[in-house]
Amino acid sequence: MIKKLSLILLLLSSYCYSQEINTDIREYKSFKEGTTYFVMSSDKKYNKIVNDILTKYWTVNKFEMIKSNQIENLKGDGSFFVDQVEYSFSRTAGTTGALNMAYGVTKLAMFKDFKKNTPKDLMSLVQIDKISPLEMLFSIQMMQSQINFVFDLNKKKDLDIKDYLDEVNERNKKRIQSKTLYVTRNGMKDEIDHEEGLKKIYNYKFIFTTPEDIQKAIEDQNEDVVFTKVINYKNLKFVLFICAKNSELLYGRVMTGFNQQEIGPKFFKDIND
Repeated sequence: MIKKLSLILLLLSSYCYSQEINTDIREYKSFKEGTTYFVMSSDKKYNKIVNDILTKYWTVNKFEMIKSNQIENLKGDGSFFVDQVEYSFSRTAGTTGALNMAYGVTKLAMFKDFKKNTPKDLMSLVQIDKISPLEMLFSIQMMQSQINFVFDLNKKKDLDIKDYLDEVNERNKKRIQSKTLYVTRNGMKDEIDHEEGLKKIYNYKFIFTTPEDIQKAIEDQNEDVVFTKVINYKNLKFVLFICAKNSELLYGRVMTGFNQQEIGPKFFKDIND
């Protein structure tokens, strides 16, 4: 198993972090002419995997791979840093316990500063389900697609996650209809975990498939394929629809109700409209 050396443990409260991407274009004024520094691990295999991905796919600015003890000397307006961070979240709410939640999650974080083992001035966070070559490809590409979206959005405002996703959905939702949606039966609500059920609410091309086929679509950078992913955000879960090519986010909405474990019909209906 590939292990990361510089894993930073943080306690995430409901107030200390607002969203997954900083959308204020002014924060990126020196980005394209600057350098993104990816923090290395003690694991040479991991470092080679990341370097190979960056060499092939990273196009938004220059990059270098550095050791964690180099961060302090490299700080500056044109310096951006990327490292893995493990967040933990715990919250108890309500009398029924339905909203009780505790979890830990690893995220790839882009930040401008670093103090007392804690990233500051966060620019982007991408959830990593496990440390593997495919997951690192997905995460690095999603971070890059987020950055490209910020430049395309070109707003002098740091949007909260709801407004950010509203912008994503308005601009990209219809693109899903022209692609093939890959879904798995696992994680879908009973009424739509089969072709007949999903066809009743979704009029565009979809295939019930396997996680392995989704992974292959990512590896092949299949531009025709869109897949679903569920991420944690504080005491909520969000459903994302992501293009296999470049890991571009095309749609995202919060999961509501007492059961936030399964993807329900409303998301497909929304895209279908």
